[in-house]
Amino acid sequence: MTPVIRDMRDDEADQVAAMVHGLARHLGTGFVPRVTGASLRSSRDLIDVMVAEDGGALIGACLGLMTFSTWRGARGLYIVDLFVTPQARGRNVGRDLLRRQARKFEARGARFIKLEVDESNTGAARFYARLGFRKKSEDRLHILEQDELQDFISTGDDT
Repeated sequence: MTPVIRDMRDDEADQVAAMVHGLARHLGTGFVPRVTGASLRSSRDLIDVMVAEDGGALIGACLGLMTFSTWRGARGLYIVDLFVTPQARGRNVGRDLLRRQARKFEARGARFIKLEVDESNTGAARFYARLGFRKKSEDRLHILEQDELQDFISTGDDT
């Protein structure tokens, strides 16, 4: 049976959050995502979630949002997460989810797709390479997380 690719319904947000937690377990880094169904539902104005459904069960999800690149002078699709259940891998579900999300965002003006792949996730790196993605070694990820962000915001005088 061919999976149905569609927008996530609000009542499926908990299942999608569980998939993100499954992705973290798959990577084996020990990191526990903080995403919940409630946080996904409350962020629907920011994040777009497509799901793959097969026989009434969710077997994949693609979470994306619109970004903008000053270097490219264009809007783009940023893939936050792409996950396919282990039993559904090898059936082009990930490719189909990503393609549907790309088409949706292209209609909104996106001209590129940007995503990150965990260093240890060599299978995902090969998957994206097969689709034509190129690794951009000049890009490095820098993050200020909760405590560090609060320290940065609350210190110093910017007047």
